[in-house]
Amino acid sequence: MQNKEQIIEDEIDLRELFKTIWEKKIFILLFTSIVTIISIMYVSFKNPIPVYQGKTYIEIGQIHSQNFEPTSLDNPIDLSEILKLELNVETKIPKQTQKLLEISSNNQNKEEIKNNLEKAVEFVINRHKEKAKFYENVIMTKQIGDVKIDNNPINKPKKSLIVAVSFVTGFILSIFIVFFMQFINSIRKEDTK
Repeated sequence: MQNKEQIIEDEIDLRELFKTIWEKKIFILLFTSIVTIISIMYVSFKNPIPVYQGKTYIEIGQIHSQNFEPTSLDNPIDLSEILKLELNVETKIPKQTQKLLEISSNNQNKEEIKNNLEKAVEFVINRHKEKAKFYENVIMTKQIGDVKIDNNPINKPKKSLIVAVSFVTGFILSIFIVFFMQFINSIRKEDTK
């Protein structure tokens, strides 16, 4: 008999839960509204300093000898690491390529981005000129296209997503608070018996 009573006590009564939520609907609505309004105010007044990104591509040159296959002047992976360390630019090897290297730079100032990328290209070309001066048949490293800088900042906040997440979080948190308050009240009632 005790086992059956304990099972009944441990069951969750969904009608009781929904009844509690319905009774505290004004608190839930107010709490959720306050959290949502605060998030709307936050995203309205938060205007981050825009950060832009620029990119350029270089094709790594090759050494041609009569007896052997063409050899790259530099390994793209090694060159990527050197550029990251020396010039603080990001590099990436585009998929399905072996001789192409994408160099990118992020900054608030577009002119500084352009300067950083031009320095990186100049650094690579000078490095490869130095390596290639001992060989006769060389295809030199070259920049492909110009430096391209996006006009749209890369750090643009997703305001609608922030408001939606804060609304859902406020709603869930308000329901948690309602059940936590009900739990505290039930403990107090048991203590007074």
